[in-house]
Amino acid sequence: MMSANLMRITGGILGGRLLKGPPGETRPTQDKVRQAIFSALGEYVVGTRVLDVFAGCGALGLEAWSRGAAEVVWVEEDRRTVAVLKENVRLLCADTGTRARVVGAEVFKFLEAWPRHQAGTVFDLVLADPPYDRLGEQRWLEKTLPALAAGPILRPGGFLVFELSARERPAVLPAWTLIWDRTYGGTRVLMYRRGAGDGDQD
Repeated sequence: MMSANLMRITGGILGGRLLKGPPGETRPTQDKVRQAIFSALGEYVVGTRVLDVFAGCGALGLEAWSRGAAEVVWVEEDRRTVAVLKENVRLLCADTGTRARVVGAEVFKFLEAWPRHQAGTVFDLVLADPPYDRLGEQRWLEKTLPALAAGPILRPGGFLVFELSARERPAVLPAWTLIWDRTYGGTRVLMYRRGAGDGDQD
């Protein structure tokens, strides 16, 4: 029987490989939810630059890596969880240099600083699984959408996959088109496409 603190990559070149789950009460994305997300994304993942925020143990970003992403950046704030995340990336990613990077930082500070420090570098796909069940109604989605739209982080036409409580409603903002909405038990998964904003070229 697999330990409760171990999870599996569900597809791609690392399919079936184990990764260590996060410490404490952090809730990783369930296998069936990750399978559904990446089935919906299909071949879009191949060759993309991926940002995994609220990364936890890194399961979503590692799934993207396994399925052909060209680059993945993981962002996680909790120090104990960052240690587990770094170990998972070290063990599962062949290239842990510029193509696979772990950043220990508060997500919204990272998003604010990224355009200044990484001029011209944008992502094709953002994956977000904030701790909605542990910290209550934090309105993570309403904070994340404008933070991404404020700067050149996610390219116009790129996708945001966002997990939230099944109790919450999708946000509707001008810069975003909701194209996919599924509920799995207590988890709701939304997929948005970013439209062209001020100064963007679609």
